[in-house]
Amino acid sequence: MKKMFLGALALMFLTVISCKEATDKAKDAAENVEEATEDAANKVEEAAEEVSETIEDAVDGVPNFSDETVQAYVEKYEAYMAEYKKAAESKDMTAFAALGQKAQDLSAGAQEVAGKLTGEDAEKWTAYMTASAEKMQKYAQEMTQQ
Repeated sequence: MKKMFLGALALMFLTVISCKEATDKAKDAAENVEEATEDAANKVEEAAEEVSETIEDAVDGVPNFSDETVQAYVEKYEAYMAEYKKAAESKDMTAFAALGQKAQDLSAGAQEVAGKLTGEDAEKWTAYMTASAEKMQKYAQEMTQQ
C-alpha cells in the first residue's frame, strides 16, 4: 500500500511538472507570436507612413524633379489644374470646354516626359499624378452638383 501511495504521489508530481513545462512553453509561444505581430505591425506602419509622406508631398505642392523638362511639364500641369478648378467652381462650361486642347497637349507631353523619369522621380511622378487626378475628379464632381 505504501508503494502504491508513493507511486501515485510520484505520478502526480510528474504530472504537475509536465503541466508546468507545457504552460511555460505555451507562454513562450504566446510571447513569440506577440513579438512577431508587433514587428509586422511596425513594418506596416512604417510603409504606410512612407506612402503618406510621398502623397503629402504631391498634394501639398509641386514636387521637385531632377530633370528640367519634367519640372517644366509639372508647372504647366499645375497652371492647367488651376484653370480647371476655376472653371469647375464657377461652373463655366465655356471655359471648361476651352481646356480640352490644353488637356490634349499635356497628355502628349506626359508621354514625352515619362521617358525622362529616374527611379526616385518616377515615384514622385506617380504620387503627384495620382493626387492631381483625385483633385480634378473632385472639381468635376463639384461642378456637376446643384
